[in-house]
Amino acid sequence: MCRPGLAELSDAIFADSFELPCPGAAPGVVPGAGSGLLLRGTIVTPTVAFVGEVLVQGDSIACVAASCAGQPGADSASIVETKGLIYPGLIDTYNATLYDVFDENDWAPTAVYANPSGWFSDPRYGALVDAKQYLNGEAGSPVDYGCEMEKYGELKALMAGTTSTVSVTGSTSRACYGSLARTIDQATNDLGADYIQTSTMFPSTGAADAVCANFVDNSTHAYLINIAEGTNAAALNTFDQLGTVTTADGCLYAPQTAIVHGTALGDAAFATMAAQGMNLVWLPHSDVTLYDQSANVPLALAKGINVSLGTNWSITGSHNLLDELRFADQIDNTRWGNVLSAYDLVQMVTTHAAKTLHLQDVLGSIDVGKKADLTVVAGTCSDPWSTLLHARPRDIRLVLVGGVALHGDPVLQPAAPSVPGCETLDVCGAPKFTCVAASGGTVTNTFGQTYAEIVTNLTNAFAAYDAMNLTQWTFAPVTPLVDCP
Repeated sequence: MCRPGLAELSDAIFADSFELPCPGAAPGVVPGAGSGLLLRGTIVTPTVAFVGEVLVQGDSIACVAASCAGQPGADSASIVETKGLIYPGLIDTYNATLYDVFDENDWAPTAVYANPSGWFSDPRYGALVDAKQYLNGEAGSPVDYGCEMEKYGELKALMAGTTSTVSVTGSTSRACYGSLARTIDQATNDLGADYIQTSTMFPSTGAADAVCANFVDNSTHAYLINIAEGTNAAALNTFDQLGTVTTADGCLYAPQTAIVHGTALGDAAFATMAAQGMNLVWLPHSDVTLYDQSANVPLALAKGINVSLGTNWSITGSHNLLDELRFADQIDNTRWGNVLSAYDLVQMVTTHAAKTLHLQDVLGSIDVGKKADLTVVAGTCSDPWSTLLHARPRDIRLVLVGGVALHGDPVLQPAAPSVPGCETLDVCGAPKFTCVAASGGTVTNTFGQTYAEIVTNLTNAFAAYDAMNLTQWTFAPVTPLVDCP
């Protein structure tokens, strides 16, 4: 088996100024007799960058090296000349995906809030929630477009190089979830099991005790909970309450727990988190929009806390993880004096994100044996981490999930499945192929549903909902897949 980590590169972490030429071959695919794919380009592991090859066999990575020649399956694999940078598939550690059919045109904050209770009570936000629940088939609704809503959100993620999302869809796991980007917190994540729990509301004692029991029997590896969201004492107190809500005090202060938001947290709370090995999920765009406050990420990092990045949703957050990366960089530059490097930020959507979810043995880096979730970006190879930081969806050259090419530039479409076929989209002036429909589609799992069918169904559903005049506000049309500058 080919081993990753070239000896001369094993201890290198290249600075932003490191000169690294892109491979010279033009982008394209040379079909092979076998079923594997051999990607050539600048590999960003993401802690080390070098020119080389990634061999994909089935759903996994079989080789990472300057050359995979001679490795089993390499000689018969289809060669994918990327002339770009090959990153691990990006991981969004918090995104309420079912809400990603809405955006700031459907609801926007009317004030700076001290905690969530302020905007929860906004009538227009309440109307938006009602619309989401109706379209998703909740609360006795006679219609159900939940699969279309989820898959639309997954496609928004995929187009920005995101291959896994914590989608916060609740307890309902549908067959259609995970058919594009991985819905990583559901059993349909194509990883064989789901060990991730999420909680958007503060838990009762019974619910919290159940999570602690799951820690003990190892059925929950990661617990993501909205805590310390806002800026006032009530927001801060939720962190202390998390330690006492359980029958056995402090059992949720554990390495499995990731605090989502954390805008109210200071030195004492971060010290506790660091001592207990807890994680932080940073949602800068949404938190600044709602509270004019970001979690104190420099302080958290100084304490040794693992920090990952999430988008929250497209209403007050970013439309995709690339947008969130740029916003995080803006907050760092304007509020903290540029203490976070591009390298730091890239880790938050790759290695650190995988660690938050306790999936670092499966995802988050380009290593032999890990899932072949890969994102190829066009751009300068002299600055591999800044290239991703400044990338936009039009720059995404290719995305693989579990070794399957699902999205990218038309010149690389021969790497994608030919059956049932892919569709062509315009992404901010750049043509892309997108393979939304998958083989084995049924009425139940909707895998065979095309992008065109999803958009038609959602467009008609939004129009029909607005026509009922249940509220003074309207929600059509569905938010665009990408927000073009």
